Amino acid sequence: MNSLTRRELLAALAGTWGFARRQSGAAPSDDLLGLDVVDLIALVTARRVSALEITNAYLGRIESLNPAIAAFITVTADRARADARAIDASLARKAAGGPLDGVPIAHKDLFETAGVRTTAGSRLYERYIPQRDADIVRALSRAGSVMLGKTNTHELGGGVTTINPFYGTTHNPWDRRRIPGGSSGGSAAAVAAGMAAAATGSDTGGSVRIPAALCGCVGFKPSFGRLSTRGLLGACPTFDHAGLLTRSVADAALIFGTLTRAARSPQTSIRVGVARNFFFEALAPDVARAIEVAIGVVRTVATDVRDVTFPIDGKTMAAVFEPIGVAEIQAHFAADWKTRPDAFSPAFAGVLRAERPSNDAVAAARRALAAYRRDVATLFQSVDVVVTPTVPVTAPLIDGPIDGELILRNTLPFNATGTPALSVPCGFDGQGLPIGLQLVGAVGQDAAVLALGRAYQAQTSWHRRQPVVH
Repeated sequence: MNSLTRRELLAALAGTWGFARRQSGAAPSDDLLGLDVVDLIALVTARRVSALEITNAYLGRIESLNPAIAAFITVTADRARADARAIDASLARKAAGGPLDGVPIAHKDLFETAGVRTTAGSRLYERYIPQRDADIVRALSRAGSVMLGKTNTHELGGGVTTINPFYGTTHNPWDRRRIPGGSSGGSAAAVAAGMAAAATGSDTGGSVRIPAALCGCVGFKPSFGRLSTRGLLGACPTFDHAGLLTRSVADAALIFGTLTRAARSPQTSIRVGVARNFFFEALAPDVARAIEVAIGVVRTVATDVRDVTFPIDGKTMAAVFEPIGVAEIQAHFAADWKTRPDAFSPAFAGVLRAERPSNDAVAAARRALAAYRRDVATLFQSVDVVVTPTVPVTAPLIDGPIDGELILRNTLPFNATGTPALSVPCGFDGQGLPIGLQLVGAVGQDAAVLALGRAYQAQTSWHRRQPVVH
């Protein structure tokens, strides 16, 4: 069925897999795992496919691939099946359903889940079982999603590799020798490998967009505060964002709209600025070529595309991000570091041992941050969306070398601004590794970013390619 269009596949599913037939024990098809969230919801609500069938298909995929990929720390199979059965029973009674009925979702293990261990990828929380869900988990459950489990993360969300010393290294589905990116690497790998239809992530310096780019899926970091971080085991409140990983921008827009009750805005004229200074200065050749092709596609769907100068240089993040980030992380873990130093890896311990920024240094950083945000807001008076590469390189080998500063280079600036940022697949390098295009809007202009992302994906098919995991 790989030769069918998505519409033909949807029709085939609806026409040949009737509910009664599935009730009699017909086996689910792997084709379910290739459908977008939008299509899965349509099938479930029409009772053409049961939520349980979809859930079992995904759990089967996890059982098959997770030993090789290590995307999940915890799989909640019993709960997932129970939730799916409840959805099917409700639909059988013709009760009003939820907007995400039957959608199998994975949650980054930094988000608290009631009754389910939440490790934050750390020895510090290895026995922590929360009493309540994080806000985003609760909202998605109430909307009808099915929780498949908790995904691996860089220790305490503090890195870009998801090489975790306590719960194992997550592998990139496109090449298991390579990192998936971090810190939401488990979520991105799960979505890319077909082990979840969507996943939650958190993003302090790029931790949704980086793994999305390196794993070839969509990563959306909304405007700061649009998605609640209550129940997130984060440590950097000035820059922490909650975000989403999906296969398509349409899916991200649907889930985001469900969580925020924001109606999808129709596509209007969008002015695009290409920020070549800073963001294009350290690109691998294959990334540079793919980005130029992607910009050519953007020109076909936007009314105005022109180069702009972004108010940033090589010293900006050191001035506006580092003193605040280090001070907040150190303050958050000060008591734990004093009483349980063995709970931290040597790498994270290095951050805690570092000299703490002075109050004057933090105050100066906050003044610089405010000025930087004003300058960025001024730029967005002349354009609606800024385009950059998401990550300057493709996924490095797990064995290295890994340049974390380079990986963070293009995403960190937009955590500092709190602006919405979206990574969409835009091609592959010569080794078959995914490349991401980043779309950024002014604070509050999430709809414009998602609209341009949808329009771009309507002209491309990169997000339809899936890895073959060996």
